[in-house]
Amino acid sequence: MDKVGFSTLNIDFFNSYKSQIEVFWKYAEKLDKNVKYNSTDVILFRLDLIGDCTMFTSAAKALREFYKDRKMTVVCLNISKPIFEHLNCFDEIITVDFRPHLIDYEKLENVIKILQTKEFDILLQPQLSRYPLADILAASIKCNKRIAIEGRGNSPIEWIKMVEPIYDAVIPYPRDKSSEFDFYAAFVRGVVGSDFRLTKPVLNFNKQNFVNDDYFVLFPAGSIKQKFWPPERFAKVADYVCKKTNLKCVILGTDSEKWVSELIFMNVHSTTEPYIIDLCGKTSINDVIDIIGNSKFIVTNDTSGVHIACATNVPSVGIVGGWHFDRFLPYHIEKIAPTDKLPLVAHTKMDCYFCDWYWPTVEKRNPKCLENLKNEDLSICIQKIRTEQVIELVDKILSEAGY
Repeated sequence: MDKVGFSTLNIDFFNSYKSQIEVFWKYAEKLDKNVKYNSTDVILFRLDLIGDCTMFTSAAKALREFYKDRKMTVVCLNISKPIFEHLNCFDEIITVDFRPHLIDYEKLENVIKILQTKEFDILLQPQLSRYPLADILAASIKCNKRIAIEGRGNSPIEWIKMVEPIYDAVIPYPRDKSSEFDFYAAFVRGVVGSDFRLTKPVLNFNKQNFVNDDYFVLFPAGSIKQKFWPPERFAKVADYVCKKTNLKCVILGTDSEKWVSELIFMNVHSTTEPYIIDLCGKTSINDVIDIIGNSKFIVTNDTSGVHIACATNVPSVGIVGGWHFDRFLPYHIEKIAPTDKLPLVAHTKMDCYFCDWYWPTVEKRNPKCLENLKNEDLSICIQKIRTEQVIELVDKILSEAGY
């Protein structure tokens, strides 16, 4: 492929993305679309974190069903591999052992070496917000047809314009929609046909071996501290549920998030303490899926926990700020079954919603919130969510469960 427009790239963009550009063109300039490979295999890229991959599961199953007579490989981040293992519908899983925004070029070359031992008929690239990593890998593989959704977010427009010629088909994303589910549905329809309607996420799960009694889950932390709902408010939820139901309360999180569970434990009533089971740092992602899947319900920040709950059809309350409101939560599912347990969402609408977590926008709309974010304090839209709001949603779940 010729480097059309390569010499006219914006100098700031070129300097910022120099390494990624060089690696991309190392493979893209060798790409000859006249070469046809004798393969019917399909490869799917899903280079995103656990929550996003969980949200994508029903779309992934639809694509797998469409190509059911072919061998199908998925390429994902190593951290997200358990999601595709629990989905249990792909013939092969190839993993990338680094985050997409922090490319380890030695490891990248090793992944490319593995991919180049194989030939594919079709590549599926469904990520609207994709990092350069995805396009580098797309340029490197031996493939007859590359299908992508239009790029938006994470990669700058200069990158997207530069790389889109490697794709044989680019599916437009719906401009009048904001939910990730709408973007997934648009991609799948572009591949399988216009009659497709997206269902809720889905994951298989197994029996858990951590708790003997019935329980609910608190998932109080996550990847960004500024999004954490205050631990003392989680403690009040625990007090309320344990007193009303006698359910055990399981707290999930990583070892580095154990300080959150300790604060919850410090703030619960003394009569609640015997009901608390702190599993922070004691579980794998596989364990987390099984624990959530066997629970009565979950209360969580805007994290992977709420998506795993929906995928295992467990009732959930998601505590959500305004940065990406409507994109990830609340859910927008096109085809809902009567038994589907979609997340209930606790939020407090503010004029500064839809800031996209972009600090110049936050500064313009809510300077105090920007100060909080810089100091790793809570975003104001999370602070505004009251304990009573969350308990009201929990009561809906308890009522439907007969408590």
